[in-house]
Amino acid sequence: MTRRRSTAIALITLAVFSGTAARYALSPMQELAKADLGLGDNQVALLQGMAIAVPTALMSIPVGRLVDHTNRARLMLVLAVLCTVGSLCMALAPGFPAAFASRMLLLAAVVAAQPATLSLVSDLTEPAGRGRMITLTSLGQAAGATAAYMLAGLLLAWLPELAAGTVLAGLSPWRLVQLAWTLAMGATALALLALREPARRELGGGDVNAGLGATLRALWDYRRLLLPLCAGMVSIGMADAAAGIWAVPILTRSFHLTPADFGPWLGMLNLGASVVGAVLGGLAADLGQRGRGQAGALLGAVLGAFVSVPAALFPAMPSVAWFAVMLFVLLAAGACVNIAATSAVMVLLPNALRGMCISVLVAFIALVAFGIAPLLVSLGARGEDLSIPLAVVGVLTSLAAGAAFVRAMRVARDFASGEQA
Repeated sequence: MTRRRSTAIALITLAVFSGTAARYALSPMQELAKADLGLGDNQVALLQGMAIAVPTALMSIPVGRLVDHTNRARLMLVLAVLCTVGSLCMALAPGFPAAFASRMLLLAAVVAAQPATLSLVSDLTEPAGRGRMITLTSLGQAAGATAAYMLAGLLLAWLPELAAGTVLAGLSPWRLVQLAWTLAMGATALALLALREPARRELGGGDVNAGLGATLRALWDYRRLLLPLCAGMVSIGMADAAAGIWAVPILTRSFHLTPADFGPWLGMLNLGASVVGAVLGGLAADLGQRGRGQAGALLGAVLGAFVSVPAALFPAMPSVAWFAVMLFVLLAAGACVNIAATSAVMVLLPNALRGMCISVLVAFIALVAFGIAPLLVSLGARGEDLSIPLAVVGVLTSLAAGAAFVRAMRVARDFASGEQA
């Protein structure tokens, strides 16, 4: 049984790695894709932002319910196939409409796989070891994003030579790289045929089968806490989404770097920021509760948001080194905020409401952070220079997040004392 569980977790981690790599494959090559497809910055913002915002907003709640009532192993297989098809269509897209539809399909599959992954891992492990296994799959996600960045330059140089003299010879290098990740995702789909549905654990306790309307009404009782908490998470999400999408164009346009130049270190920077931020967020949440009670779980969110304010000036830095340092701090602070805010939800809300609360938060955050923040930057740009509007968006949203989390912490003290809306 232990071997079967280990194999299942390895397959799930592989799926997380491949899906995340397919999601981020375009990011280090977006300037190449932009030129090849004849796109403007606003269209790139839609491809990288709105294409994930719309499926996340539409699917988070239905998928959360689906994961609770269907065979999750089969669901993961179907999602892997959809991700493969979306990645293939992106590689062959002739223009913006086809590219946008392809990204929507790919990202919808990746987003839907997240709750299925957490649910499967929870049922494959004992409660005492669950945190470590969830961390393992999270590292698979971070490794997938890192691989997409680190291998971009190498694949852009190597694949055209490999394709010479074949039917693929006429494809642009970025399309060849997209095809490579399509093959990796397809191989993962085949591997998932071996994944079996585990028995569901801990079915008792809490009204987990309550209707959607009843669950949402129960969440509304916590509105004094959830509204500022959501505002803070949305605001910090806007800063991180804008930075993640527009960092590469600034490196290309302002510092004249290529994917081969920035891919390796930017990939490692993203990985390091994710790990450091997650560790700091978890420690801050635990230490905050020791000194301030349950409301102290938000201490890391408050600190992370205010640290993000100066770090959001990274696009205005005069050198690549300072650009990298400040971007690392911003992304690590964002990861710290996410862990701390999520921990607060898990501590302050009843068990039967936590999953739906996270689904609602994820849907709203994705719609605003990925759907609006990148467009605010591109619409505010003068010509090709994105640095000033990116810095302004980052600073203002980080300030708003800090104020919102301070308010949420104050309200959380009342909830921890038994007072509600």
